[in-house]
Amino acid sequence: MLIVRFKETFRERMSEWVQAPGMIGWGLATLLSPDLFQVQPNFAPLTLFMSQPSWGAAVMLVGIVRLIFLVINGAWRPSAHIRAIGCALGAILWGALLVGSLSLGWLSPTICIYTMLLVLDAISLWFAAGDAKLADLSAKGKLTEK
Repeated sequence: MLIVRFKETFRERMSEWVQAPGMIGWGLATLLSPDLFQVQPNFAPLTLFMSQPSWGAAVMLVGIVRLIFLVINGAWRPSAHIRAIGCALGAILWGALLVGSLSLGWLSPTICIYTMLLVLDAISLWFAAGDAKLADLSAKGKLTEK
């Protein structure tokens, strides 16, 4: 069943499949580079909320959870809801990094990268929220075929 659902949903969830490992990699790189937040001023907004190791672990965990729920692929009703939460957290991360890049005082290529990642997670959030709504309607027996 999961393989069949994967074939049906991959195009719609493609950016989620890219973003989840990207978040795992970002978190791991952050954990393995202990001075990263000190030498990269665009990370300053993140330090207002948590330490660098906390960010690394949290982002890596979110990426892992996103990947797990993409593999579950709708076989468990709340999976779409959890996918939506992962997309929202990804959008918040990329948005914070975008704000940090915009606050540097010069144009940085990271502005383009973080904007793209933010938009991809926002689109993925839209799709995941739609999947969650369909799952809820189906569970309540209110889903009608059109």
